[in-house]
Amino acid sequence: MQVYNLEAVKAPRLCGVPLDLFSRLLRLPIIKEFILKLIKRKNKIPEMVRFANSPHCHRLEGEDDESLGNNDTQHLMPLYYPVHEMTKDEAEMHQRMVKEAPLNLKALADANVEALSSASRDKFRYWTISDYTSRYLDGSITPTQVVDKLINIIEEMNTRNQNSSVVTQMNKEELRLQAAESTKRYQNKNIMGVLDGVPILVKDEIPTVGHSVTLGTSFISDRVEKDVLPIIKLKQQGVLIVGKTNQHEIGIGTTGFNLLHGTPKNPYGRDGRHYYTGGSTSGSAAAVAMGLVPLAVGSDGGGSIRIPSGLCGIVGLKATYKRVARDCSVGCSVSHAGPMANNVHDAALAYAIMAGEAENDHRRHSQMQPPVHLHAYVTNQSKDLKGLRIGIFDEHIKDSDENVQRATKRAIEHYQQLGAEIVPITLPHLQEIHMAHAITISTEMYSLMEEHYQSSHFNQFCPESRVSLAIGRSWSSSEFLAAQKVRSYAMHHIELLFQNKVDIILSPATPCTAPLMRDDVASHGESNLSETTALMKYMIHGNLTGIPGLVFPIAYDDETSLPISLQLQAAHWREDLLFRVARHSQDILRGGIAKPALYVDLNLVHNEKQSDILVNSQ
Repeated sequence: MQVYNLEAVKAPRLCGVPLDLFSRLLRLPIIKEFILKLIKRKNKIPEMVRFANSPHCHRLEGEDDESLGNNDTQHLMPLYYPVHEMTKDEAEMHQRMVKEAPLNLKALADANVEALSSASRDKFRYWTISDYTSRYLDGSITPTQVVDKLINIIEEMNTRNQNSSVVTQMNKEELRLQAAESTKRYQNKNIMGVLDGVPILVKDEIPTVGHSVTLGTSFISDRVEKDVLPIIKLKQQGVLIVGKTNQHEIGIGTTGFNLLHGTPKNPYGRDGRHYYTGGSTSGSAAAVAMGLVPLAVGSDGGGSIRIPSGLCGIVGLKATYKRVARDCSVGCSVSHAGPMANNVHDAALAYAIMAGEAENDHRRHSQMQPPVHLHAYVTNQSKDLKGLRIGIFDEHIKDSDENVQRATKRAIEHYQQLGAEIVPITLPHLQEIHMAHAITISTEMYSLMEEHYQSSHFNQFCPESRVSLAIGRSWSSSEFLAAQKVRSYAMHHIELLFQNKVDIILSPATPCTAPLMRDDVASHGESNLSETTALMKYMIHGNLTGIPGLVFPIAYDDETSLPISLQLQAAHWREDLLFRVARHSQDILRGGIAKPALYVDLNLVHNEKQSDILVNSQ
């Protein structure tokens, strides 16, 4: 059996003036070639290329059963888009599921109605989507009241915390207008949809009319003429888009650091220090975790929804590639849009709304998907997981901190007690797969940013972005082609794995809790590829192969109280299965959801004073 071969990325941590100088050295012809060649050699890029150009057998490695593939060896063909083509049996299965459990958004939304007053007074609980809509219906609050408070809170937060902005854009006039229209609809009993009046936030990079796309920079400000499809679908259900959220500059990092807007603080940091939220969808994760909104929209090219969701203790979904149809130029073959919510049910509801094919999708990839459904989620209400096969790659799980391992082990035991079968698996050649993803996403990012990188805007990029773009610029055509061959290998292997051995793959969301933001990053940021890529350890396979992944909290660290989260991944188009298992995972979280240290209490029921809105739960 092929051994676990994933190694930590080898690169020095740089910050301050040395980082700035290093980013400039990478533009000097002779010096940059030497440095980048050294980085490639240390991270085994030549070995990845040799692996990609070698013949491989089309079977599950390490399996003796001849039915799990064949021993014929073939050279790998490159695969650029991870689009899963369904077999006839798969297509019929999905059609049957849709017939048995047709998607009903109204029934799905009503299924989670839970009166806030019924919750235990000594147990913290976030406001859910149904908490808003049920109170709009009974007239105890209105969308206008909610929006007025949110605008005041966000303005106060941005005044107090100029170095850690969560929301970077608001169109206050339009937002108040939309809230007034929603309020009138409730008064007239003419509800627009299941999210009418519900406040949400959207990541900067996702095109949304009324807000520009800046990618977290000072020099990009693209005017948006048309919403992307998932935003259109959310608006059709009546959402109120409060604004755009902060993100890691150009989305190329996993900490959430941003020199321009400041770096959002992890709401669960309780010792007065600044812990990262994770990135690149940092502002959306922080906003949901601190209770500002019940739902936000993010994007995920290498964990950018799931990493911050995991580190901030919320629920985040990266759906199957093109399940949530969105043409984008940012990491187009690895990027996915998806929901971030404070509970599993609201994430499932948002997914059901956002998912589906687009008529004008590039190469019509989204039109190759089955109809959207949540069959396993809505038809399996009991906690019985008998018959479910959960794949565990033990060596991979052990490549994490001890507190993460303990929490993950407890989760595995929980699922066993519910009847699930735990199946040992191997994810072979993870080192090659991770390098293939690094080559792909950095090349795609450089192709988008090349005009700016080669212009006077170079000096306006933060040094970390300059370093990442220099690396993206350095890949040769043979290296990029090899990366797509590795994608082909990974795609074939994961398809065989789900077809023959498991229904779910379980892993930690991240190998550690939220990293600490150090004092020496204030002036120029930091380039810490070892930390950045470590946070992506359990994410990359899903981005390269396009399978869906869902993260949610399962524990809090004993010393720091920072969240520890789990990730579940399933076969292409089986998001319903992820939500089914996640629904029965609340018992893993001993004591329930913990109240974050930084929590925004909207005081919508008791109408307390504005000065009491921002509270600290310590």
